[in-house]
Amino acid sequence: RGLEVKIRMRNTIQFDEQLEVVDQLYDVEVREKGDYSYLLFYNEEKEKVVLKFHEEELVMTRFSSPKTIMRFLKEAASLAYIPTPMGVQEFIIQTSHYQVDQQMIELAYQLQNKEGNPFADYRLEITWG
Repeated sequence: RGLEVKIRMRNTIQFDEQLEVVDQLYDVEVREKGDYSYLLFYNEEKEKVVLKFHEEELVMTRFSSPKTIMRFLKEAASLAYIPTPMGVQEFIIQTSHYQVDQQMIELAYQLQNKEGNPFADYRLEITWG
């Protein structure tokens, strides 16, 4: 078993003219395996969430039904598969800022639809310890 600490996820979401801040605190287990670090926790819906990351990439998997997978690449675009009321939607994740420190991940990204039209802008700060 890894180290049990707290994780705080603070996400600032800009959607059209609206600004929303989601601030969440969970018990988290920290593990290291190979080049990756892992943060494992359960969200308020009791779904298991795994953050797998290193310097260049963060993969966020939420074991919802169907599961949600978001992949963030440093200064590159990637795809996200997100369940919505209309079925699983494919989004483009355009990551403009990605930085990993000791116990912090900073992320700025934009979700776009498949045509490349912006859906929302996000600034996510993840800290643990």
